[in-house]
Amino acid sequence: MTLWKYLQTLALRQPDQRLLGDEAGWMTASEVCRAVEAWGSAFVGAGLRPGDLAALRGPRSLKTALLLLGLRAAGVTAVLTDPRQEIDEALAECETPIAPRARIEVRPGEAPRLEIDGSAADLSLGGDAKPPLPETRGKDPAFVIFTSGSTGACKAVVISEQGLIVNLLDTRPLGYYSTEDIALGALPLHHVFGLVLLAGTVVLEYAEFFPEKTDVPSLLACIEAQGITRMNGVPSLYLALAERRQGYDLRSLRCGLIAGGPVTEEQFVRIERELDTTLISVYGMSECVGITCSCWRDPQAARAAGVGPAYPSNTLRLVDSEGREVPRGRTGEILVRSPMRMLGYYGAPLPEDDFFATGDLGWLDETGVLHLSGRKKDIIIRNGNNLSPRRIEEALLRLPGVRAAVVVGLPDERQGEVPFAMTVGRADPEALKPLLHKNELPAGILAVETLPMTASGKPDKQRIREVLKAWRSS
Repeated sequence: MTLWKYLQTLALRQPDQRLLGDEAGWMTASEVCRAVEAWGSAFVGAGLRPGDLAALRGPRSLKTALLLLGLRAAGVTAVLTDPRQEIDEALAECETPIAPRARIEVRPGEAPRLEIDGSAADLSLGGDAKPPLPETRGKDPAFVIFTSGSTGACKAVVISEQGLIVNLLDTRPLGYYSTEDIALGALPLHHVFGLVLLAGTVVLEYAEFFPEKTDVPSLLACIEAQGITRMNGVPSLYLALAERRQGYDLRSLRCGLIAGGPVTEEQFVRIERELDTTLISVYGMSECVGITCSCWRDPQAARAAGVGPAYPSNTLRLVDSEGREVPRGRTGEILVRSPMRMLGYYGAPLPEDDFFATGDLGWLDETGVLHLSGRKKDIIIRNGNNLSPRRIEEALLRLPGVRAAVVVGLPDERQGEVPFAMTVGRADPEALKPLLHKNELPAGILAVETLPMTASGKPDKQRIREVLKAWRSS
């Protein structure tokens, strides 16, 4: 199955079901289907063929979503770039050269601009003779997305529609879904978390609303005005919503998937209490859409403690530095074999049945729930001891007044590396001493108003490391 086939089936069965909307109004399933077919035919008529690469630069909007689905209906592989950058600038940051045949620019209030083979091309929706759409497969390369680049050069990740579809079908019984849901489309479409949310509208048949603005007051107002029932988000977004929710009626918000950063059990409980919602912890990445997922029926303590067990379609292995599987309760690198996994990095396909080494560290408890310990390459080696930045971050988040924290290692002549921290809210170093071993205590803690963030809403560790280096030297 493909997303286009799912959309056609939904439009035939429930033509009047609202599906995608923005401040201008809602589109029904049949209207979305017609629009996607028209865009797909326009791409075919302009000369694009299945397997062609088309770089798409557009804001998180209904128009961009329709164009994205139209590219896939035409069998074109969509290279999704950060709309805050020019296409050439975004592609230049990738460690592997990519030369898309086509480029599409989406600007508010303007018709989309298409360029093929370096020349402007007609993207007309008019005319009676519409070229037929090609047959495509769910296993074909569908999207190229880029790792966040928060710790170095970006990698181009090639994923299929099958990866998104399997993830959504596995998540359906776990994620508290309903065909009456209205999802908050606040995440960027060039990020896997936002992309899977859009795909879910045709696979799981809920609606998605794209708010014009994504500042916290605007999102709170949108939840109230549109009756938003569910959302995907990173911990910092949920915490910001919880802190400023007074004065807004958020009773419609039933649940949300939370991923992308550390959150303490205390913060988890506070978010659920303040937003009166159910959080579902998930773990995934650009290279593998979904790896683990908790269940909305699980007790709060279980959902807050870890990121859930492996999805039914996935197989996990946790291994030590020698590649040997570690027992439950011991930390190891997380390896996953999954139909949700990427097809490979651009230019370097992976064998279908191989385990993928995530670079993340974690451990499984006695119930099979995964607990994350941090990134393998983020490990700080101080005086010969391996320190987990995530453990230090979690200790900082337990301090009163600390709303966010990031820890990185900086070079040190005597100790090799030492941890430095950046926090939103001032942290009392003395209050950390009962929570951490002496070696784990940060050599410095810089309080800031906001953390540097990537487009996907994650802390930009590369930028944070630069700021902390300059701060240490000042």
